[in-house]
Amino acid sequence: RSFVAPCAAQRRTPPSSPSSARPRRARAASRAASPRDRPIPRRRAAGMADVAYSGGDVAEALARLAAVAETRGCTLDEPPQTIQDRWAHVAAAAGVDGSVPLDATLLEHLKLVFSFVENIIISCGAPDSFDVYEVSFETLSKMGFFFQTSEPKQLLLFALENVHEVYDVLLSCVETYEWVQPGATGLLRLWMMQVLFASFGQHTITGRDLMELTDNDVSGAVSLIAFLVRCGDAPFSMQAAAGRCLVELTTADSIFLGMTQDEDTNTQQIEKLTGMLNRHVNGLIKGIIQFEIVEAFGRCICQHQMSHSRTDIIVKHFLTTVHNSLLYCSEHQKKLRQHLATQSTIVQDIMIPYVHNILPALFDNPSCGPANIEFQNLKAVLQTFVVVTFNINVFRPQLRDSDMLVQICRVPNIMNHITMIELLVKLAVNVDFANGPYRDVLAPTLEAAFVALPPENQARLQRRLTSDQGMRLPYSRSATASAQALAFAVTPPAGEDGSQAAARKAARKSNWKNAKKKAHKRKRMFGMQAKQKNVAGSPEDADDADDDDDGEDDDSGEDDMPPLIPAEMWEQHLGATDESFVPSMAKCQLSGTLMHDPVKTPDGYLFERAALEDWMMQNQTNPLTGAPLSMNDCVEASDVASFIQGYQMQMFAASHISPEVFEEPPPPEIAP
Repeated sequence: RSFVAPCAAQRRTPPSSPSSARPRRARAASRAASPRDRPIPRRRAAGMADVAYSGGDVAEALARLAAVAETRGCTLDEPPQTIQDRWAHVAAAAGVDGSVPLDATLLEHLKLVFSFVENIIISCGAPDSFDVYEVSFETLSKMGFFFQTSEPKQLLLFALENVHEVYDVLLSCVETYEWVQPGATGLLRLWMMQVLFASFGQHTITGRDLMELTDNDVSGAVSLIAFLVRCGDAPFSMQAAAGRCLVELTTADSIFLGMTQDEDTNTQQIEKLTGMLNRHVNGLIKGIIQFEIVEAFGRCICQHQMSHSRTDIIVKHFLTTVHNSLLYCSEHQKKLRQHLATQSTIVQDIMIPYVHNILPALFDNPSCGPANIEFQNLKAVLQTFVVVTFNINVFRPQLRDSDMLVQICRVPNIMNHITMIELLVKLAVNVDFANGPYRDVLAPTLEAAFVALPPENQARLQRRLTSDQGMRLPYSRSATASAQALAFAVTPPAGEDGSQAAARKAARKSNWKNAKKKAHKRKRMFGMQAKQKNVAGSPEDADDADDDDDGEDDDSGEDDMPPLIPAEMWEQHLGATDESFVPSMAKCQLSGTLMHDPVKTPDGYLFERAALEDWMMQNQTNPLTGAPLSMNDCVEASDVASFIQGYQMQMFAASHISPEVFEEPPPPEIAP
């Protein structure tokens, strides 16, 4: 595929934090085991047992380590042959698969083997002796994967504890050496991460753990993830885990889950949490651009393109990362859109094939619905399509001219869910389907689905597409022909007035306060996608599916927000809130959605850049006044963007604290 054509080892931007050997905690990964991980999605059994080493593999690694160490002048506490003999006794007793428990004598032999590797790592001394470090961590990694019993795993943990200072320094400087001399560190990062996976398992390492390994530097964590995803020598299970960790980093949980269980979140100041999120989001998006995550995922998908189950997993992580990143209001938002626009072939090479990959499973299941993982994946990809096509117009023609939307409309039961109809309508408008080859098929299909809905659901869908747009995924208002073709859905419900909107706002405030699953709701704020925690079909997964169905039946919708909290940072600048609790001046005056990259016209009107650029492709006028206008006349509304970012981050922070606390004055500060 052209999108993933190999390119010579190249570096575009030097790392943001050069060789500052900040102290890191390699031992932090020991806290990785946590039930909050979600398992790998659909057909996860395939490819998950792709890391296995034999006793012979370890013996070969030990021999290479001894040879490299002697060349570098490292101190060997025992002759290499003695170590080989010790290992031969241990490996023979452990069995072919390393599952036989070892007695005390053999454990002592194994401890001396670990000590041999530790001493080489510690005594090496030269920070650029990457060949020694690479083979050392390769040896530890292979030993960790060979043994299946607890005692050897515990000895591996002790070994990591003993070399953690060297581990931390290496992790801090490896990116800088790679920038200066590409390929200088070889596969060192791969083996350093693989030894952690050998110790704790790929399902227990989280995005938050990678943050701790990189001293809470999100750019460093993104760099590490990009390397693992891009590395052709990495086992698929590690690449999948790296993708999952990146998705976790795009959610607010990657910040808040860093708090220890002993901390009382209610005592945290909203401003402090907001500042943490601001720094995290800015660093995250900068890292996604700097370390070329899109290109890394493209290489990974090409590597595994013969396995549908593997590409499903990687593509899902990629799409969710793009989706969430585009929904943040960040100082790097414009650069992110430009970066994605230059990778325009991801539509035909990744997105459309991904949909066609999951459609057969849906067609073969007449009873498919929200409880099916394929249905959930389809919803996730539609959400990503809506966000991407709104922000980046170069993606639209490929989706418009493909029969993908027509095929999706034929999925059993899909037209029974107003959320799916909403996404299909928005996507059809965004790609301007009326000027494409499938207008005569899509328009009557969507209208028939709308007519088949009960009257109350018809009104609910219309509100989602009109008055309730503040917190929902955006769609273009400049594709007038497509909007007219779908006028039945994109016009407000008949008879709606201000009193009804006020009543809904009050009901939403009450619903949020009384919600039993606030954590479930907060993960969907601003239309964000969260990582899935449960395997499809599990009881908890069924509960989530029930929640989705409930969302179809009540007026609160799935993107409801908690009541706003007064804040000096943005309240006086962004105005009063609408029924979705979104400040009026935070919304684009053309699309009606929350702005992520606002621009200001000479006469003071505020628009989302993507929406205005889309409008200006067909009109050279102000959308509201009709006055002549060009994009060159508009300027970045950086002050408004700063207030919106503060509002958005504050809402994420606020959602992690009980709403009842918000209504109370903050505790008085006590002088030390």
